[in-house]
Amino acid sequence: MDPIAEMNKRRLSKILVNCDMALLKKLSGQAEALENIRIERAPQTSLVMMKTRDSVSMQPFYMGEVLVTECAVSVRNTFGIGVVIGEQPERAYRIAVIDAALNAGLPAVKDWSPVLEAAEKRMTEQRKLEHARASVSKVNFDTMGEFHDQR
Repeated sequence: MDPIAEMNKRRLSKILVNCDMALLKKLSGQAEALENIRIERAPQTSLVMMKTRDSVSMQPFYMGEVLVTECAVSVRNTFGIGVVIGEQPERAYRIAVIDAALNAGLPAVKDWSPVLEAAEKRMTEQRKLEHARASVSKVNFDTMGEFHDQR
């Protein structure tokens, strides 16, 4: 079975939303070179309610509205959508093209799995690095309490 087919939509979306634009251009360009991409809904901004979960009660609630850019395209009568936070029309379009290519099973997508997994690995490493940088400045309140108790 194709590794891309095994990659769930949530994981794939996370990679595409966070990867650099050069990768999106490369993958969507391959799809555009093979097939005619039809724009069903041009990139446009809208507001959506952002759902989250209360960390104490674990109950879902709507935090407020978030500006998103959304786009819909089709290839071989198969739809693809791209939705990103903020005003990012090109990113939304590129993600929609990649989604449509994956949904239609274009021949080019069989080579995308290693590229997407490498991008995911780079993002994970970057996140670890940022977490390590933030941890350096983290305040240890127990230590502060012990310091004040010694006075």
